[in-house]
Amino acid sequence: MAKGEIVINEDRCKGCGYCTYFCSHGCIVIPGDRVTPMGYLLPVFVQPEKCSACCVCAWLCPELAIEVFKFIESDSPSAKKA
Repeated sequence: MAKGEIVINEDRCKGCGYCTYFCSHGCIVIPGDRVTPMGYLLPVFVQPEKCSACCVCAWLCPELAIEVFKFIESDSPSAKKA
């Protein structure tokens, strides 16, 4: 199963909220207490365990401020401990 992690570039983000609105797993929120260096509200990646690395947040970001990293969990017998 794929898991994901995102990194938000605070210097590029303008707090539009597209990433929070279109994240189907609710992994990104704008809490209202963090701002970018330019004064925009900053989204926060809050539920990494629910992220599937679908990349919708990065695709919809008009400022290209989001990077998505995808990790694959192995189900192979050699990866399990006895």
